[in-house]
Amino acid sequence: MRHEVLQLRRVRGLWVVLTAVLLVGVIVTGQEIEREQVAGGLAFIDEVQVTVVNIDVFVRDRQDRPVTGLTKEDFRLVQDGHERTLTHFAAYTEEVITSIMAEREALAASPMLPVGDDGAAEPASGQGDIAADLVQPVHIVLYVDNENIRPHDRNRVLAQVRRFVREVMQPHVQVMVVSVQRSAKVVQPFTNDSRAVQDALRSMTQLYGARTDHDRQRGRLIHDMQAVTSDTSSGGLRNDQVAARDLEDKIRIYAEEIAMELGYSINTLREVLTTLGGLPGRKVLVHVTSGLPAVPARDLINWYGDLYQRSSTLPMLARFNRRQLFEAVASSANAQGVTFYTIDASGLAGDAAVSAEYSRPVDPMTSSIYVINHQEPLLYLAERTGGRAIVDSNDVTGLLEEMRDDLFTYYSLGYTLSSSGSDTVHRIEVELPGHPEYNLVYRRTLVEKSLETQVQDQVVSGLMLALDDNPMALDLKAGVERPASEGRWILPIEVGFPIESIALLPEADEYVGRVVLFVANRDTKGRQSDVQR
Repeated sequence: MRHEVLQLRRVRGLWVVLTAVLLVGVIVTGQEIEREQVAGGLAFIDEVQVTVVNIDVFVRDRQDRPVTGLTKEDFRLVQDGHERTLTHFAAYTEEVITSIMAEREALAASPMLPVGDDGAAEPASGQGDIAADLVQPVHIVLYVDNENIRPHDRNRVLAQVRRFVREVMQPHVQVMVVSVQRSAKVVQPFTNDSRAVQDALRSMTQLYGARTDHDRQRGRLIHDMQAVTSDTSSGGLRNDQVAARDLEDKIRIYAEEIAMELGYSINTLREVLTTLGGLPGRKVLVHVTSGLPAVPARDLINWYGDLYQRSSTLPMLARFNRRQLFEAVASSANAQGVTFYTIDASGLAGDAAVSAEYSRPVDPMTSSIYVINHQEPLLYLAERTGGRAIVDSNDVTGLLEEMRDDLFTYYSLGYTLSSSGSDTVHRIEVELPGHPEYNLVYRRTLVEKSLETQVQDQVVSGLMLALDDNPMALDLKAGVERPASEGRWILPIEVGFPIESIALLPEADEYVGRVVLFVANRDTKGRQSDVQR
């Protein structure tokens, strides 16, 4: 086997994740393996891959209480306009989950307990097929956007989140804490230790980011706008074209800075989403922020347009429209199977500019536009990914209780999907024909992934998360790095694996197996490479 020399960035404190999948240079002669034997221990037959897809559905009544007691016959599921037959169904409650987890722990402690054909503990009376399916692991990411949050808002909300952490911890739940200031920092890796998570949240109380500076900039612009408003009655600044252009330039510069910061925030968020793709089970991202603007400086641009009666503000609004960024985030989340629960930490304060520090109250319409503009993306991300959003509330325990209900009280609807072998997006609709009074929350997009995409997801996840999966029994050895060119080093890597892991096919007088390697790396500052194939 030939070993390649890979050129990577400086490798001190570097993680390199490499995954091999199926079938570069393994050649065995025909004399070494008899043709009558199955090459590599694998048999080759024509097959169609059939996957069972599970859609989690949360059902609530008009009082927003979880609804239990529904059966498979109550649901109707449609994929891409065609109704699908439900082949799997499970109704989960906290009591059922607790019972299943207790059985699993008992089985681990005593191998002599009766087990089913699939190796799972036999279901307790009345649980039916639920125990056979077992409970999916749950991975919760507490994503604190310190770049876009006011410190006093954050500290108030995180105090409530810490109480929630104590209540949500179950054996199948893992929580990770991520702090964001330009780049993402994992403050606490996935753990089932609620105390460790609470300590990680407390460690952020002194941090602050760009939002504080942006509020000051906006405050100065509001002061200038109010001064213009005061002079309009005497025909002053409204007719002063130089002053008008100066104010417009200030608003444009402010909007550009907000837009640039928002771009950093979105890129960081998508990077974290990408690292979650290789994780099994349910994935939830609790996004804590003081809001994100759909259109940077939208409120000030509208105010300026009304003040000077200028249509030039319409191109500005179109130029700074960033809704497509949030559409991309939602698509990325759905592709990785991540559900958003978004929290606007501003609470009832909403617009920070409505305070005593300004000479006069801010125009109510302007404040309303500011609040809606910053809440719109949070509502959108939650709705598109099957999650929930909380806005206009100083007490977020309501959303957290709803999230807890979603984690432990839901229906799992399963149906078979013949794999297309490629990345395909499917549209999902779930209905309760006999219960129009109930509200359903679920992910409305299903992303079917090819094998190559699934492997790449696992590679990227391995850069940040501890993954033990190694089905090909790969052995990775790194040599001694040496300088190469500007900021780059050469790191020799030797990859080994058992010959039994490779399917060998006859080619002339030889048996040949092919392996595809996926490589990615990440440094201690959070910078990571693209996946190389």
